[in-house]
Amino acid sequence: MSELFNSRPAKRNYTCAVCSATWAPKKKEGLPNRCPRCKSKLWNTCYRHKCILCGHDWMSANAVPDRCPGCQSKKWQDKGSDISPSTFAPIPNDLRRPILLRYDAGMGCIKIAIDLAITFGEVMDIVIDAYPNIEPRL
Repeated sequence: MSELFNSRPAKRNYTCAVCSATWAPKKKEGLPNRCPRCKSKLWNTCYRHKCILCGHDWMSANAVPDRCPGCQSKKWQDKGSDISPSTFAPIPNDLRRPILLRYDAGMGCIKIAIDLAITFGEVMDIVIDAYPNIEPRL
């Protein structure tokens, strides 16, 4: 019973948001400036982010950063935009061959895109990648 009345205030431990280290404070007042393990100044105010366009993960001191550091897009979190992660997915290899066969047979990029029901930009990317020194036929 005497333990309840004679209890000391519990020591506060800190946890780093960057590296998850836990430590007891050395100072009696104020917050630590840095994490003792990773030396990060963001140990207490760190925000994790993930870009919906390129998938890049990062941490910052800002709740809403202006750009993704991976792809430099300002629409890294814009869920209402018409750009989706699948827009930037690579074209499967099974489509590369039919595109190049049609192009070698004399078809233009627009006709190939219509025939294969894929975007004109995807066809152009593959043709430019395969024939970098020529101007693609439209």
